Amino acid sequence: MKTPKIVIIGAGSLFFGRQAIWAAANLPGFRGCTLSLVDIDPERLEKITKLAHLVAGPTGAQIESTDDYRTALRGADYVVLSFSRDNTYYRRIECEVGAKYGIRSCSGDTIGPAGIFHAVREFPAILEIAHAVEEICPQAWVINYVNPSAAMGIGLMRHSRVKSIALCDTHHMPAKKESYLELIGEDKSKVDRFDMRIAGVNHFTWMLHARLDGRDVLPEIRDAFARAAVGEIDEGYAKGRFNNYITAQLADVFGAVPTCTGHTKEYFPFYQGRSPIQEKIPPLAVFDCDERDRWTARVWQEIEEYNSGKRPIEEFHASLKSDHAADVIHTMVTGDGRTYFLNLPNANAVEDGGRAVENLPDDAFLELECRFTPEGPRPFKAGRFDYGLRAYQYLALDIHELTIEGIMQRDRDLLVRALSIDPLVNSIATARVVIDELFEREKDALLDWPEREAAPEPVLTNAPVTRAQLQLY
Repeated sequence: MKTPKIVIIGAGSLFFGRQAIWAAANLPGFRGCTLSLVDIDPERLEKITKLAHLVAGPTGAQIESTDDYRTALRGADYVVLSFSRDNTYYRRIECEVGAKYGIRSCSGDTIGPAGIFHAVREFPAILEIAHAVEEICPQAWVINYVNPSAAMGIGLMRHSRVKSIALCDTHHMPAKKESYLELIGEDKSKVDRFDMRIAGVNHFTWMLHARLDGRDVLPEIRDAFARAAVGEIDEGYAKGRFNNYITAQLADVFGAVPTCTGHTKEYFPFYQGRSPIQEKIPPLAVFDCDERDRWTARVWQEIEEYNSGKRPIEEFHASLKSDHAADVIHTMVTGDGRTYFLNLPNANAVEDGGRAVENLPDDAFLELECRFTPEGPRPFKAGRFDYGLRAYQYLALDIHELTIEGIMQRDRDLLVRALSIDPLVNSIATARVVIDELFEREKDALLDWPEREAAPEPVLTNAPVTRAQLQLY
């Protein structure tokens, strides 16, 4: 078994760097690997590199460190993208501007103004790296961990030749199956007998089918969420607030069960608080960037304590574990047969080579359960979306497609169109103002976009309308 070279671009991001270091020391498929850590922040890179030497160095892993990703790509087998420049700084701006115009983002990294501008800021770097992979290590797999996952994956699919998949850890297996078994009072040991089919755009995924020992348990899962919603307590955290209530309500309306409600509720207008008939729960809370900053500071403090010896390295081994991306790489290296939910085109299904979701197109970029083959990952059949929910899937895909095309063409009007069709936006005027304001607020990060004045709104007059001005049908 070849020892892999794994390049982590954005090693100081904390969302994968530490887990990759843990995996290099603990997973058989990583044994003796080369871990190449890349970050443009020299202080963070120094700290994460020291931690890697302390944790994984003694197990035989080779640790490299550089701020030049092109240097790191030489000989790479896997290139993990896990970066976001000044994430909370820009996320705060995007959430604030959205809220100012009535768009409440509880996660602020997937859809709405924040999702669009996260892609606007980060996709050019992703594409630049992809083209470097084409040149330097064309056989390497690019594993994208940067949100919005669907938009970034669509961009790589449309505008690069790299082998790529996009990841989200929401549906990590077998934990996801086990959680649903526990929800309906079944033992986790039955996980291999539980046939669960989930599909959809990333962060907008739905359980379309669920059978345990041949028994349809989807109604039981819906009922369990309805019971959990009774007397549900406000958790405070924006992505976690009233998720049982929302899951039960959406399942009742659409039949399928949302499986990533902390994000999915952001795709619908129902929880924005604008209707004259209010829901029984309060409107979405806006993502708390201050809490994310506090979490980041706590984790860096822990890293400094490991590096200084104040905390024993044994505690690092005991407190962390592998994650979705590390496990995916481990399976690709070892061929252990595990299945994973990955984001990829809706084609080449394991069963018949056709579509995984039969009533969405081949190039719909979806999150699907997959098996790895020598040619790469292939999805399992997932069923079909019923009317209504299918329309929302198409809408989400179009928003992501328009976002990427707007970025590629540096065309603000395409971004306005993307935001105008977002269900959270209730006027074209709002979409234009939000796009213009975010370009102004984030102009230091968008230097390669042409400057332009805000688009003027049509001027209305009280002049009488004559027959000649009317088109009669």
